[in-house]
Amino acid sequence: MNGAGPRVLSTVMEIETHERGTLFSARGARFAVDLDPFLNTDLFRMTGPVFSPHPHAGFSAVTYLFDDSTTRFHNRDSLGDKSLIEPGGVHWTVAGSGIVHDEVVEEVGRLGHGAQIFVRLPETDEQNDPYGMHFTPQELPSGELAEGVRVRVVAGEAFGLRSPVREAAGSHVYDLILAPGARVEIPVDPEFRGFVMTVEGDGRIATPASRGELGPAGLAVFEPGTGAVELAAGERGAQFLFGAGRPLRTPAYMYGGFCLSSRTRVTEAVERYQSGEMHGLLTAP
Repeated sequence: MNGAGPRVLSTVMEIETHERGTLFSARGARFAVDLDPFLNTDLFRMTGPVFSPHPHAGFSAVTYLFDDSTTRFHNRDSLGDKSLIEPGGVHWTVAGSGIVHDEVVEEVGRLGHGAQIFVRLPETDEQNDPYGMHFTPQELPSGELAEGVRVRVVAGEAFGLRSPVREAAGSHVYDLILAPGARVEIPVDPEFRGFVMTVEGDGRIATPASRGELGPAGLAVFEPGTGAVELAAGERGAQFLFGAGRPLRTPAYMYGGFCLSSRTRVTEAVERYQSGEMHGLLTAP
């Protein structure tokens, strides 16, 4: 799609929650829906250690904690990072040529509620040196857009608020909280496509050419085109996660935690990991 016509919704659906034991549950597209330039987004709840240290290459792995989290997250990686993700904060890992990382709740039994977002990197950047960015909630711009509408700009820019996140994909991620019955129009570049996920509550989504209901587990995907994306909250109010970016339209070859634009690049990433080139975790818990 070239974005010449009015913007449409290509997907409006409810998504399932997947559990991993008693300590972790996630609700996401599970790679079943095309989110280009995003690979996947999971809304997760985590109360203890679930995943062992693991590698990534070729994309960005983003962990954002919602404000209602009752614990922080330890983040460690093979670059030597050791930091704490606070509720309302983000750690943005640009995996590039390869990185090993680990994230666990600081206090076992307390809730880490957040989003893990996988963002594709342009083909020209997916093998660059890895790096990470860490920002506290105070460093991520937020504000009240209108009565009953609050936004935190996790990445990108909106409503005059610009995130400090800088990465090659240039993606936009917003955390929106709407009071009961509130609505907001979100301007989107005509060349961008993206998604909206219900975090809490329910509501509605509309573009110039489409509209749909966002239930308690709602997911909507909008395509390039003219016109804003309008969100409205239901009677209980709503919280939505919003993502948008320029689609890459490049092949995505995935193997485990690696996703690159060719099978050869994936094979090379696996070899780098198996040879120890990506190193292991350099910091203690």
